[in-house]
Amino acid sequence: MTMLFPQTWRAGMQRVSAAIDDNMGEPVLVMPVTPGRPNFPGAPQPDRAVTVTAVFMAKPETVVMGDNKVHARGHSLSPLITTSVPIFTFDRKTLPWPLLQGCRITLIRTGEAFEVTDIKSDSVARIEVKVVRLGRGVE
Repeated sequence: MTMLFPQTWRAGMQRVSAAIDDNMGEPVLVMPVTPGRPNFPGAPQPDRAVTVTAVFMAKPETVVMGDNKVHARGHSLSPLITTSVPIFTFDRKTLPWPLLQGCRITLIRTGEAFEVTDIKSDSVARIEVKVVRLGRGVE
């Protein structure tokens, strides 16, 4: 019986993930939060915060403002706004506890704080984390 992803392939992908962190990564402070309840966010746990390496990106995104009506010639009548979506990626073995929505990530280089909104794993080596900006020095 053959495996879909042999162990040597997984080990190779771990080396790729380490190379990504070595070349693009920077230190971030990750702070877990207590589990929240409906309408009540979790409380930050600064005593459990860890400093790890992550890759920070601001992916460009175009947002259509309004109802996106189309002109007879095929042109959009709604204004298009270009923005960026902040995203962190981590090696899946980096954190000592599972990353959850509401966790805080501080980019040490700038002091800018973010809150985790969505976590996706590639099921092999990395985790992609979508965040919202909270501002500088927010704890």
